[in-house]
Amino acid sequence: MARVLTPRRLRLLLLAAVVAVCGQMLYAWWITRTDAYTDNAYVVGNITPISSFVTGQVVALFVDDNMIVQPGDPIAQINPVDFQIAVDQALADYQQAGHAADAADATTHYTTDDRKAMLTAAEAKRAEAEQKVRAATVAVQTHTRLHEKEKEVLAALNAQMPGLVALQRNAQYYYERFQSLAKTGDVPGQEFDNREAAYRAAVAKVESLNSDVKGAERQVLASELLLQEAEVHLEESKRALENTDATVSRAEAEQVQLVVAADTALALRNQQALAEAKLRQARLDLSNTLIRAPRAGVVSRRTIQVGKTLEAHDPFLSIVPLDFDNVWIVANMRENQMPNIRVGQPVKITVDAIADQTFDGWVESVAGGSGAVFSLFPPDNATGNFVRVVQRLPVRIRFAHKENLENRVRPGMSTRVTIDTTRYVRKGAHEW
Repeated sequence: MARVLTPRRLRLLLLAAVVAVCGQMLYAWWITRTDAYTDNAYVVGNITPISSFVTGQVVALFVDDNMIVQPGDPIAQINPVDFQIAVDQALADYQQAGHAADAADATTHYTTDDRKAMLTAAEAKRAEAEQKVRAATVAVQTHTRLHEKEKEVLAALNAQMPGLVALQRNAQYYYERFQSLAKTGDVPGQEFDNREAAYRAAVAKVESLNSDVKGAERQVLASELLLQEAEVHLEESKRALENTDATVSRAEAEQVQLVVAADTALALRNQQALAEAKLRQARLDLSNTLIRAPRAGVVSRRTIQVGKTLEAHDPFLSIVPLDFDNVWIVANMRENQMPNIRVGQPVKITVDAIADQTFDGWVESVAGGSGAVFSLFPPDNATGNFVRVVQRLPVRIRFAHKENLENRVRPGMSTRVTIDTTRYVRKGAHEW
């Protein structure tokens, strides 16, 4: 039996409808005050352009568009023949530079020992020559004093000669006088004998003095010869000393060769280091002929083919990472929505391509300016034709999930985000 719609029941139904509509309106009003929503949001990611470090012809290609690669996976192979030849040449140059540097070190060691020994020997000879000069000088001084003494003795003997000659003449005079007197008998014979003995004694003294003078003259001559010999030896010693001084000077001058040899060895070691650096560069270039993926992701926008010459540093494909560490959302919020938005607030995310899934996220940071400021032609509101336009600020939102759902969230996708401005789930490093 059908129920009869009485006036009282009708009023109750109308009241319930009014309450439901008011509730919906109240809920919508509350949501607009506590949540910030926008569908001007897109997935953004760190897209890595891949290029080669060397120029060469592609001989093998290991990937194609839309393939998923892992870090270290090979992407392309550049012809390595020329680079292997460069490595072999750099290795030969490095080995040659090493041998030259080793030879220079040995030469430096030998030169150091030889020149130091030469200087030591020259200094020892100079010291010996100086000792000989000092000894010769002492000998000259000694013979000079002896010669002077001999000359003094000779002079003393010669000084005695006039007196003795005078005595001899006086004794001879008396001897001759008494001899004539003795013949006539005027003086006794004894007196004559005394005068004769005195005369003979005077003659003997003169002859003895003459002998002493001649001996003294011979001594003076001998001492003079010895003095001259000592002087000659002194001059020879001085000349020998001068020669040793010159030898020492040459030995000291040749010590510069030690610096030259050391500098030469250092220069060759530097050349060896340069050759080693070139060898490392050649080996690095050879290793760079095999291009590998630096990170995981999806291969996109491949522009190379086998046989094409690849120029260094020209990107030929991109790798789009899909992990949530490298994928985030940029939501362009209206500026009148920003008063209650803060870093760390929770976000509900829906991706248009994954309509059946809702993702959790959080506000990581807010851009430094509105999108218009960074456009190609930023607005100039002082031109006179001012039109007020509500600006949008890019807000970066991070996914709270650890893994991308089947790698389905990809850069460029459109999303819708709702920010709950009443609570916080994270503490970010940025402020707003």
